[in-house]
Amino acid sequence: MIDNQRILIIGGTRGTGLLIARLLEQRRASVRALARDPGRARAALGPGVEVFEGDITKKETLPPALEGTTHIIFTAGCRSGHPASESRIKATEFEGVLNTLTTVRLAGCAGRFMYMTSSGVATHSLLSVSLNLYKGNTLVWRRRAEDAIRGSGLDYTIIRTGMLVNSPSGRRAIRLTQEALPLSIRYRIARADVAEVFVAAMEHPRASRATFEVVWAHRRQLVKPWPTLLPGLRTDAGHTSARDRKP
Repeated sequence: MIDNQRILIIGGTRGTGLLIARLLEQRRASVRALARDPGRARAALGPGVEVFEGDITKKETLPPALEGTTHIIFTAGCRSGHPASESRIKATEFEGVLNTLTTVRLAGCAGRFMYMTSSGVATHSLLSVSLNLYKGNTLVWRRRAEDAIRGSGLDYTIIRTGMLVNSPSGRRAIRLTQEALPLSIRYRIARADVAEVFVAAMEHPRASRATFEVVWAHRRQLVKPWPTLLPGLRTDAGHTSARDRKP
């Protein structure tokens, strides 16, 4: 049960990470956040979230936040809608993940590493090519971060999201698929819906060592309520899920 867990959110001061933090608070989880600016983070998150100063590009700043942590949710990245150099993208969205994985292993965290990434990392489209040109090959480095997570030996869940929009959750049906989707205006989803998926998948046994995508379903698609789709997830090739591992 998540109300017995201490959960660290990396990227929890804005966007989807902030919505995840608020949702976890509502579920009475013990929530932590890593922030480069603790004052701004406390103002955004409120008194119910424990804030640790740290920077994913500086590995030495990470251990205090990870001490005693159960699960880690990583939604950090260079800000959406803004251009960024490839060196900055690499440092934040790839090396920042590597730094976190190394620190998680050293800290002996026994829970799950949950990573938010994007549709389009595994398939090309005109929009993905344009995004990589505008934002320092972000999808290339996120794909490499995914590979590092799968090879880390940690329990993990990788969630690729469609194009993110700011609207309330529950207004449209959600499609959950392990098919690699292109980055496209046709595949969108509300940040609030993504937050709901993260919380539901965090301790679900079928989400262990699995990668999947979440987008809004199209009107013509016959879809089931998305929580009923989690039991149908398949483990990533070459990895063993929590449900299959012997104690």
